[in-house]
Formats: sequence, structure tokens, C-alpha cells
Amino acid sequence: MKGFRLSRIRPVFAGALASVLSALLLFVYAGGALETQRELFFDSLTQLVAAPQSSEIVVVDVDRASVQQTAGKNWDRAAMADLLTRLATAGAKAVAVDFIFSTACDASDPGNAALTKAISGVPAVLGFLIADGGAEHPAPVPPLAVRRPVAIPDLWFIDGAEASCAFLQQASRSAAAAFLVGDEDARIRRVQVFSIIGNDAYPALGIEAARMAMGARTPVLGGEPAWLRLENQLIELDEDGSMRFAASPDTIIAARTVTAGEVMSGTVLPERFRDKTVLIGSSLPNLGGLRSTASMPLEPSVQIHADIANAVLTGFIPNRDTRLPLYEAALALLGGLLVALIATRLRPVTAALLGLLAISATVAAAAAIYATSALLLDAVSISIAIVFVLSVTSVLQFARVRRAESAARSKFSQYLPQSVVARYIDNPDDERVAGEERPVTALFTDIEGFSTLSQKLTPRELVTLLDTYYAEVNGLVATHGGMVDKVVGDAVHAFFNAPEDLDDHVNKAIGCAEEIRALTEEMRRRAGFIEHQFGRTRIGIETGIAVLGEVGAGGKLDYTAHGDAINLAARLQEANKFLGTAICIGPEAAVQSGRPLRSLGMHEIRGFGEMELFTTEP
Repeated sequence: MKGFRLSRIRPVFAGALASVLSALLLFVYAGGALETQRELFFDSLTQLVAAPQSSEIVVVDVDRASVQQTAGKNWDRAAMADLLTRLATAGAKAVAVDFIFSTACDASDPGNAALTKAISGVPAVLGFLIADGGAEHPAPVPPLAVRRPVAIPDLWFIDGAEASCAFLQQASRSAAAAFLVGDEDARIRRVQVFSIIGNDAYPALGIEAARMAMGARTPVLGGEPAWLRLENQLIELDEDGSMRFAASPDTIIAARTVTAGEVMSGTVLPERFRDKTVLIGSSLPNLGGLRSTASMPLEPSVQIHADIANAVLTGFIPNRDTRLPLYEAALALLGGLLVALIATRLRPVTAALLGLLAISATVAAAAAIYATSALLLDAVSISIAIVFVLSVTSVLQFARVRRAESAARSKFSQYLPQSVVARYIDNPDDERVAGEERPVTALFTDIEGFSTLSQKLTPRELVTLLDTYYAEVNGLVATHGGMVDKVVGDAVHAFFNAPEDLDDHVNKAIGCAEEIRALTEEMRRRAGFIEHQFGRTRIGIETGIAVLGEVGAGGKLDYTAHGDAINLAARLQEANKFLGTAICIGPEAAVQSGRPLRSLGMHEIRGFGEMELFTTEP
């Protein structure tokens, strides 16, 4: 029996097997193994696709400017009472307060008396926080009906709460949970719908605010897993009894938010609050909670509660249907089989591009499904399955191709020189020979003050800096489709449109120059560079006809270019010294680029005469 050879395995069969295996693993294990990546994708999805916005919500932010407007530059209970009174006068339907007034509970205090009166003058919801071991039961308890059978999640049960003073609670319409529990990465993506203390169930602040905005009667809780019904809307909950929401971006937050100072000064018209549900909180760290969400690293908790209320009011609640894992596994299987077939029938680059297209189509489908139904399709797991199948199939196909290539090299090298064989095998579409003429854009760089720098540093220190410099600069050249011809001392010589055709090579060279300038300026501020006053990088660019080919004899060959444009690019790099610029562009490159470049005027260039020079710098 012959030994095992990777190249003898049929790639299409291996790809089909990999498709079945990846679909099975996706259905059984992906929920836990890829949870972090999946949640980050869902975060991106909720930000990419804008959620509908309810016009029933207004947020009042007690920001720094609002605090500074108060008499004592302190947002006290009298200031809060004034704000609530103004909202009541404006005709607000309800007010949800993301503040906890749990200390200084002297009912005779003028500030407390004013706040009690203001709370009683408007349908108000007061939030409370969780307190382990606390015996306090917030009041009033909002109404709730239970339809059995019902599965009550364990996470809903808490030992106690930190709530506002009793006389303030008595003046309010209901109490609601204002605390927010993040995922393992501390990001807030969902809210615990109810909190249960003893026999009392309290909704989350955002959900209670939405109920009051809807004018809804008693909510109904039921189901296994649990669901919540508000009027005609059925909210399906996660297994742990939580509800997802889409975090609003800055633009949405700004549109629905006014500051407390604007309300107090009368800048905002009362019509803004008429028949609206108002959520009051603060974007200040010492007054309101700041939590990480998909839209920003520190979002005020009142805005999160507003997002929760908006999700309930619009009915657009991101969710994972229990049947989705089965559908996702089926999609992974079909996509894997298709990719396996493609990888064995087409060229590697084409197969890779189609694989990327399949992944892009999966992501686009996930976005479309979310936009129309709020369902969260796990495109991450499906994409990983497709990449796995493509990788397995491509590796096996590559092994077969390499085997065939090795046989071809061995056979044809008996008849042709190896260099000729290599040219045709490695570049089957390239029929060019040495000494060809073609348009080339040359880019030459140089480090200002390099001679002085090399005298100050030891060879080891200098090489360490240059290794980093060349690795990153040469990487940018490659990224823009250029070829680094050689590195001479502190200079990089690069060509664009050589040896391969490169569309719009002049602008690619100019774009590369701009990125090199930005990169090297940032590099000069790094540790190791800044101490030694690493010099600026000067860049010269010109385009024109050049002769390209292999130059040399014996076993040493050098692929290079010769022509006036090449020499002029080197001169233009030097011209930056007296021009005071970092990038100097020749007249022909400026014309061919079509970009709006800044003229540096007419200048004499040694060996080329007088010409107009240009730069991209302002």
C-alpha cells in the first residue's frame, strides 16, 4: 500500500465532508464557542441598520451646563422639583426618573417637600437599584398579570433594593428597576425585563416608561420560555428572561435629547413635551451611570432606558428565534458545498474572490433579515464554516496543482533553461521579455539628516530603526501595488506599473507617498525614534517611459528600470530640501494624475532644466 499523500485526496469529496462537519459543529457547538464574535457582529449589525424611532420619547439630560445654571451650582432636589413641575405644566404624559433619592429622607425639608409635590403632579416612575441583602421593597408595585404555565428565570430574583425615600415613592405612580447588567465584556446589549423581590415583580425602567407611553393596561407575563404582552404586542424574551435592544448612535441621541438647563430657561417650547413620555437622567459620571453599549464606550444609562422604551414602542426588538441555529446550519452546509465545488473548478484567486462574495452575501442577507424582521442571523458562524470549507478544499487543490507543477518543471527543464520555464509556469499570462519599454511611475524616498543620525547611533541601533522603517514603508508600497526595486542606504526606490500592469499607477504612487509621509511622521514620535530625532522622509515622484529588464551576468541578475523619469524622481526627492516640502511631484505625473495638486512654481532641476513642480501638501 502506498503511503498517504495529501495531493491524492479528491478535493471536492473532502470539501463536501468538511461542509457536513462544519454544519454539524455549527448546530451543536457554535452557540458557546463563538459567542463573543457573534455578539460583536450583532453589535455591528444593530449599528449598521438604523432601528425605527418613536416620536413618543424625549430625554432630559442634567448635563454639566445645567448644573452650572443652578443657584448653588448643585443639582439638588429643589432643582429636580422645578424641572418636574415644568414638564407637568408642559403636558408630559409620564416621566421616568433615572435618579435615586435614597438619602436625606426628611419629609419636612423644603427641597423634599417641593419634590414630593412635583412628583405627585405628573405620572412619575422612580427607578431603584439592586442592593444585595437589602430588605426594602420599592413602591408602588406596577400591575402585572401572570398566565400559566410560565417559566420565571432565576436571574429575575434579587434580595433587595436601594430605592428613593418612602414619601417620594408614595407620591409616584410606580417603581421600576433602573440597574443594568452587562454581558461578560461589560457591554449592555439587553435588559432584565423584570426584577422580583419577595412576591413583587418590577419591570425595567425603560419598559415601564414604554407602558405608560402606550397607555397600556396590565401587562401579561407567561410562556415557557417567558414572554411579555403589552396591549397587542408580544415580546419574546431570551432564555434568561432578558430583552435585547438596539443602542442608538449619537445622531439619534442628540435628536431626542434636550438639556435640563434648556427646559429651566424656557429655551425649549412646551410643545416638545406635550403628550410625550420623558426620561430624566444625567450624562455626568457623578449623577448618572455611564455604561458601554454597541454605539459608544460610555453611554448614559438614561439613554439606554430610552433605547429600551423605543424598542417596545416601535416593536423593533432584536431577537434570536429558537429555530435560527437549524437554519444557519443548513445555510452553512449549502454554502460549503457550493464553495467546495467552486474551489475545484476555478482558479485559486477566482475561487477566493467568490468565497469572499459568498461571505459578503451572507452578511448582506443578515443585514436585510434584521432590517425587515429584527431577527439576528449569525453570519459569523456561517462565514467561518465557509472559510473552513474553502481552506480545506483549496489546500488539497493546491497540493494537486503543486504536484502537477513539479512534474511540469522537471519535464520541461530537460528542454528549456530553468529561468524560461519558471517565467512561463510562475507567470503563465506574462509573455514579456527583458528590455521592454513601458510607462513607469518612480517613487524615491530619503531620510532627512540620515548621515548625522548614522554617526550618533551604533550600527545595531541604526539597523534596529531601519528594520522597522523599511518593513512599514515597503509594506505600504506593496499595499498600493508598487514594487520596491532596491533599498540603498536610507533610500527606497520603488516602481509602479512594473513589472505587472497597474491601473491608475500615477495616483496609486501619489496615494502611497501621502501614506508614507503620514506613517513616517507618526513613526518619528515613537519610542526609539523620537529620542534620536529621526529625520523627515522626503519623497520624489515622476512618471514616464522606462526600459525594464534583467541586468547582470552569471548567477546574479537585477531587475531594474532606466529612463529620464527614473532619474528625475531621484532629483525631485532632493529638491524637497530647498522647497521645504516632503513630497515633490514632477510635471508629467501631475498632468496624468488629474488630481488638484498645489503648484510649487518653476524651478531649475539639475540635468533637466526649468520645470513646474507640485506637491500634495497644503
